[in-house]
Amino acid sequence: MRYRPFGASGKAVSAVSLLLRDAPNMSSPSAWRALVFAAMENGVNCFEVTSGSDVLALGVGEALSAVERRLIFLGWRLRGAATGSITARDIADNIRNALQKTRARYLDLLMVDETALGGLTPDAVKYLSDLRASGACLQIGIAGDGPEVERCIGGGTFDVLATSFNLLSDWQSRRRIRDASAADMALVCCNPIPSGLHPKPVVRSDGERPMRRGLLGLRRTDPLSSSVGSYAFLQDTPGWTQEELCLAYTLTEPSFATVQLEARRASSIERIAAVTDRDLPTGVAAQIEMARFGQIAAERHA
Repeated sequence: MRYRPFGASGKAVSAVSLLLRDAPNMSSPSAWRALVFAAMENGVNCFEVTSGSDVLALGVGEALSAVERRLIFLGWRLRGAATGSITARDIADNIRNALQKTRARYLDLLMVDETALGGLTPDAVKYLSDLRASGACLQIGIAGDGPEVERCIGGGTFDVLATSFNLLSDWQSRRRIRDASAADMALVCCNPIPSGLHPKPVVRSDGERPMRRGLLGLRRTDPLSSSVGSYAFLQDTPGWTQEELCLAYTLTEPSFATVQLEARRASSIERIAAVTDRDLPTGVAAQIEMARFGQIAAERHA
């Protein structure tokens, strides 16, 4: 595992990190504890827990109790409320529950999801600054890709931006990253493996589909769709899967403190961590850029 500084926090975080959110097959604290232990054994020290699941928070808390708190970077994601509005009291109750369940004493990062941003009342926005000043949440971040998120860049309320980036990202996404970096915001990469590289499976004549284990679990491999056909070389690079190449490509972007992924199996985490110790094969970065610009040109002439 490789490590990078997380903005001005003074902490070094693993190049890949885990976003943890409720899942049907993770119904007990022990399941989440085992997953976090597996991640830590592979060098991952950066986790973001999504609010709304006590089972998840308790499992993370059990795992964190086995290590020194200063060695772990723990984020907590605030999601949108069913009522639409989020007040300072709502945030205070949410953070109190997070600290009680995880036993973390403080949060390195409170991440406000894009779905929650529009519902923040004026007193809630002010309370975010109070949380930072109190030391309960050392940094405040915003997660998303929309115009409301972009308006928050450089405003001073948020220290961190979590945004999508991968080899298919358009110029707006790349501009958003440059703007946030220029505003001295720490950056977290989300969605590093584009869904467009996994088209609808094609059934063979014998009714079977070829299987190949990807980074995030077992998935079927088929020819790339015509819309991303220029990236077909991703399936032909010896010793690499296309998911591994996508992840390795995002890791070459120096603006990001960490690349955030979801994983449910220890074996997936082990393979993800292994990619951070590998350099992108010679020539692949150039092939990716050629394919990207070729696709842009094709769209302009369509």
